[in-house]
Amino acid sequence: MIKYEWRTSLSPDDSAELSDLLVRAAEYDAEPEYSRVDFADVDRAMSQSDSSMRHLLIWMLPHATAMGEPDQPERIAGLIRLTCLPDGSAHASAVIDPRLRSIGIMTLLLERVGLDTARPGGWLDTGAHAVTAWAQGNHPAAGRLSNRFLIPCTRRVWKLIRSAEAVEDATAAPVLEPVADAALADLGWVSAPPGSDRTYALREAGRIVGVAALDLRAVASEEFGRCATIASAFAAPAADALQRRRLLDGAAALAHEAGMSGVIIHIDSDDAAMVNACRLAGFQHDRTDVRYQIGGKS
Repeated sequence: MIKYEWRTSLSPDDSAELSDLLVRAAEYDAEPEYSRVDFADVDRAMSQSDSSMRHLLIWMLPHATAMGEPDQPERIAGLIRLTCLPDGSAHASAVIDPRLRSIGIMTLLLERVGLDTARPGGWLDTGAHAVTAWAQGNHPAAGRLSNRFLIPCTRRVWKLIRSAEAVEDATAAPVLEPVADAALADLGWVSAPPGSDRTYALREAGRIVGVAALDLRAVASEEFGRCATIASAFAAPAADALQRRRLLDGAAALAHEAGMSGVIIHIDSDDAAMVNACRLAGFQHDRTDVRYQIGGKS
């Protein structure tokens, strides 16, 4: 039914076929926000002899679609991209042709290659002794694979979203103040992550009790329109739920001032304090991303 091979280069025909597959998959998966792979990244990595990325191509062998009909020709069915790190771990991404989903291609692949990461060469002789993969949007096929092969889920991240309109009650959004990374370092806070436009602080009684980094690149939401993203939000260990809420309300107000109609945040589902603050601040669940892992320590 399938064959597979690690590839470091592609023929012109394979390039065209894989590019078409990845474009169609990205369009098909845009609404549920499933994980995707950009062909330009694949092409770039294959052109570098020292790339840390490895690519496993999966082909669907010639097959009949109806009794008495001629076989369909062999075609690329999917791709697994493995980004290998020096510590022996790797991150995996997988895309299957939308036209060939739900017929067991990934199941058959894993039945054939197995999940052994303890062998001297690591998983599939890639040197990876721990492999993680994010199922963005909690793809149902990933859950089925996890159940079938007993692949543990090691983390869940929720994408939450709310309106950026001002809060109209007694807990109205406070004004957050811009703060430099140097000042945060002096206080032991984490600096703004890449992509953030600015880091802002919530100050109460002369003390910084929370910081939030905003990314003002617009993200489209069918329900909320153009949204900013709270790239990170941290509160002092002693901060209570209302202080955390005020931090989030203040970040939403800044997004509103920047012309955004909504604001997004991604939080670990096990972060009970921030989950509670997001609920108080009116965020609603939009998507769940799930991380699976084989080998190593979770």
